[in-house]
This record gives sequence, structure tokens and C-alpha cells, in this order.
Amino acid sequence: MLSDKQHGLLRDILDSAAMIRSYLNGVSQTVFMENAEKQDAVLRRFEIIGEASSRLAPETQALFPALPFRQMRGMRNIIAHDYGDVDLDQVWRTASGNDLTTLINSLKSFFDSVEGACEI
Repeated sequence: MLSDKQHGLLRDILDSAAMIRSYLNGVSQTVFMENAEKQDAVLRRFEIIGEASSRLAPETQALFPALPFRQMRGMRNIIAHDYGDVDLDQVWRTASGNDLTTLINSLKSFFDSVEGACEI
């Protein structure tokens, strides 16, 4: 059984990933690239995902072997510390592609198994 802190961190990751999806619902890459507010919202949520990932215990991370926690932390570090070098094309690919889908599905399945049906 996970501690409340670990459970909360996983919930923060799932909630942020779901928010990214909602922010980009119906948004094209062109609109995303031209909309600083969309970019800021998505980047903030990726920061939260990366920060929460960095606080997960190794035992918690081991429950999700398909998730790239190291890369999540790396993306957060680029956004927070090398903000001038953020590749918005890569952010778009991550946010709109299979990476975010895998993250959401893995965590949703986890929460479904420990809490019952998970609404996001």
C-alpha cells in the first residue's frame, strides 16, 4: 500500500496530464504554436508532472515500468531552468501523442484498481 504522500503525487501527475488533454482539446498544432496562454498552461502542467515524478519513491516508480519518470523529470528541468531552450514542437508531440495517453491510461488503471472507477 502506498503512503498518502505517494498516492497524492500520482494523483497530481494524473490530474495534470488530464488537464493538458483538456487544454488541447480541439486545438491544432498551429493554434498551440501561436497561443502563448495555451503554451504556458501546458508547460506549467508538465512542470508539475516532472516535479511530482521527482518526489516519487523508487518503489512507487517500480509499479509503473512503462512510464519514463527520468524523462518526465528532465522535461521539467528544461522548462524550469532552460526555459529559453524549450522545444515547443517536442512539447506538442508529447502533449498530443501517445506519451500522454500512456501516462493517463497507466495511472487511471492504477487508481481504478485501488479506488474503484476513476473519473478524470
